[in-house]
Amino acid sequence: MAAPKKGKDDKKEHHEEKQWLGKPEKNKCRIGIVGLPNIGKSSFFNVLSSKQVAAENYPFCTIKPSLTQVAVPDKRWVHLCESFKPKSRVQAILEVWDIAGLVRGAHEGKGLGNEFLANIQAVDAIYHVVRAFRAKDVEHVEGTLDPVRDIQIIANELRQKDIALLQKKYDSLSKLVTRTKDKRVKDEFVIVERLLALLKEGKDIAFCGERFEGKYLDYISSYNLFTAKPVTFLVNVSESNWLKGQNKFIADIQAHVAKVYPGSSVIPFSAAFEKKISEMPAEESEAFLEKNSTKSVINKIITQGYKCLQLIHFFTCGEDEVRCWTVRKGAKAPQAAGTIHSDMEVGFICAEVYAYKDFKKSGGTELSVKSAGKYQQHGKTYVVQDGDVCFFKFNKPQPAKKK
Repeated sequence: MAAPKKGKDDKKEHHEEKQWLGKPEKNKCRIGIVGLPNIGKSSFFNVLSSKQVAAENYPFCTIKPSLTQVAVPDKRWVHLCESFKPKSRVQAILEVWDIAGLVRGAHEGKGLGNEFLANIQAVDAIYHVVRAFRAKDVEHVEGTLDPVRDIQIIANELRQKDIALLQKKYDSLSKLVTRTKDKRVKDEFVIVERLLALLKEGKDIAFCGERFEGKYLDYISSYNLFTAKPVTFLVNVSESNWLKGQNKFIADIQAHVAKVYPGSSVIPFSAAFEKKISEMPAEESEAFLEKNSTKSVINKIITQGYKCLQLIHFFTCGEDEVRCWTVRKGAKAPQAAGTIHSDMEVGFICAEVYAYKDFKKSGGTELSVKSAGKYQQHGKTYVVQDGDVCFFKFNKPQPAKKK
């Protein structure tokens, strides 16, 4: 059997990725459903809850009324399971939180705003649900239907809360910076002043168009700013609009998001439609979708939520288990190994890697991958790619000697 080849270029340059400005965890995947009251958030959450993964495969998975964990769809994982026929099969998951509706003035505590804002602070990204349906029996909290205005209300509440947080830091640092030589204090004052200016201009930190120097990223992450979180916009339309494939508000929402939240996705969906088909038996729902020439977009929404968290996953494959392991995009091989066990990161030797696409192209076996010369060995500088199949070699750390 041929030995794995050395990777030709472990230090290969990659396209500059969008900066991660959120909490520094390596592979957390928490996303919160945010929006005004009476827009369909809970209906959407209930559809996701019907897809709750079995808890036994996920340690520390406590099922809470406001939390659900859903599997991230991946055809590659399905194919690998079919090929290896493992005893255990574990997908990547997305943790979704249902956060009660915010109202205008929430940053001042209106409508239990402080509690709801604290819940948003606990997540790493946002599903911003926007109402684009009319319903006489479901009152709009603002009295009229205007999706772009509604987006701006939520954005302003989050921005004002960030301003209040940073203003306190600015006031404290401005007194300290004039009488200290500590470079860290001076650096923090610079970035706090800069962030405040952007927010007061009406810009969200994640979408302000600036790329922050590396020395400031730890400060930004530590503030856990609302406006530094990535956002996916979900536009909730009526069932009739969904089946007709039209809604007059979509174009304006897309234009607003493209201008103010560049790079963010806008996904139209119908909570009423998704709820209906989720409650049907499988055969009946398939017939209904075919008859109406439409489809569910729940899997698309889950996948986009995972992507907006800048998460990818690699696979470990064998007869015992085929498993997805989640890492932040840009993670290097030792950090990826550490998601399996901390000892593997500490004692990392190398990673034996092949890409799923090469596995599929070469015939669907590890032997065929090796025969094609696509089974490679990489060192500490290798950046793990989405869809890599990895086997890590490591030295088990020795216990500290007793003195």
